[in-house]
Amino acid sequence: MNWWETPVRFVQIPWALKTVWQDRLRLLVKRWTGETLENTDLYGMRRYKDGARLLTHLDRESTHAASLIVNVAQGDLDRPWTVEVHNHTDRLHEVVMVPGELVYYESAACLHARNTPLKGGSYISLFAQYRLVGDPDWYQKENPPGTRERLLDVGWCRLVGEVDTMSQGAVVCKDPRIGPHLSPNMFTDHKRRGPL
Repeated sequence: MNWWETPVRFVQIPWALKTVWQDRLRLLVKRWTGETLENTDLYGMRRYKDGARLLTHLDRESTHAASLIVNVAQGDLDRPWTVEVHNHTDRLHEVVMVPGELVYYESAACLHARNTPLKGGSYISLFAQYRLVGDPDWYQKENPPGTRERLLDVGWCRLVGEVDTMSQGAVVCKDPRIGPHLSPNMFTDHKRRGPL
């Protein structure tokens, strides 16, 4: 975070509720991953103000196998503040969240950020992390038999909407598994820009 430019405030979670919240959120993450998970971290709530950014990074491998972001609240934004996640083919997805929405992501495996500065107002998020039960070294193992392959050859994509319409289906791809959040900026990776 660019805390040296724009301070980030924390809204403390009552200690008695922290485990309750993380246990309930784990049920949702388990449904997404199909794996038995254990709690590793729940933090926030972070309150971001005008100018805040979150630089591109990966999270801790030993604790952040499966993660989620909860958009708790936002107000008076001049434009949507997108979550940027690079998928396993290094394509950038920019997701616009509204209060109450969740974004699931593999935060130790997929680069993620909020590089575009927050414009106006404030934004409050809660973060929860999980890993496979009793397996802090999960990232060093081969995938088990029957594991689905990551998307690798996803074919062509093209811009059909406006460049600033994130999460609105502005990009259409031959492979429908890619979904509506592919970056309308048409980033293919962090090194170059151009058609996908």
